[in-house]
Amino acid sequence: MRVPSFERYRGSMQAIAFFLCGLIVGAAVYSALVLDQSNRIVQQNYELKEQVELIRQELERPQKQQEAVFNSLVLYLVDAVDKTKDEPPLDTVTEKELKKRLRTDLQIFLGRKIYDIGSDAQLARSLLEGRVYTDIEKKDYVVSIRTVLAVDRRMTIWVEVRPLVRK
Repeated sequence: MRVPSFERYRGSMQAIAFFLCGLIVGAAVYSALVLDQSNRIVQQNYELKEQVELIRQELERPQKQQEAVFNSLVLYLVDAVDKTKDEPPLDTVTEKELKKRLRTDLQIFLGRKIYDIGSDAQLARSLLEGRVYTDIEKKDYVVSIRTVLAVDRRMTIWVEVRPLVRK
């Protein structure tokens, strides 16, 4: 019995192998593009939910024209990770959970007079200075207030966040 030679199939076998490699690379590139786009959609969804929550809080508060009180609370998280240790920055889910917990802790300032900002800022600083928020995406975080600003019946607070290092 004679075995056929594969010399005459070499060109077609190379073409088929090249085509299959192209399919695999194309599928990987397409998967990466879909993953990137879905990640952007999730991040935008979290940002839009936060904006809706802020607007809802502003609408639920009674508008008192004669008395200047804080109607809304805006939080900005400043990531204080050490760049030399190559730690990843805060992800969107962690940011959202931290803002949610901070907002519940700082809810006492809504409805207070704007002119009491000096004592309110000290109260907020003493409430949150070195506060540990546990079990957020299986990590613990320490927060401290960097800046408090009161503009247009809105209290804006910049909070520094760093991961808790246990010894």
